[in-house]
Amino acid sequence: MRSDIVPGAVFPDYELSDHRGKRRKLSELQGGDPMILVLSRGSFCPKDRRQAEGLVQLHRELEVGYCRLVTISTDNITETNEYRSGIGLSSPMRGASSRKISTSPNIPTRSTTR
Repeated sequence: MRSDIVPGAVFPDYELSDHRGKRRKLSELQGGDPMILVLSRGSFCPKDRRQAEGLVQLHRELEVGYCRLVTISTDNITETNEYRSGIGLSSPMRGASSRKISTSPNIPTRSTTR
């Protein structure tokens, strides 16, 4: 695990396409507010789908406290939008189908089969 990725530390400022296809940096999405970042294996994973359903409920509470919720998924833009629509997610979801995040040095990943 990377020594610089710990609770309270500044996460690398990745720039990815959001669910609308617009390139955005994490810092732009966060602004001056606290942010929760979720790294998702994608819509194919039943565990991640179940977790995302819970995050939809949590997101309503987070907005009241000016806390941002951002999910980075391995899905492409079409899959990302189908996923968001299917679970009713209104927070930003970013596609990282190029695996930029999972191939960053020392970020552990698990192999999954589609």
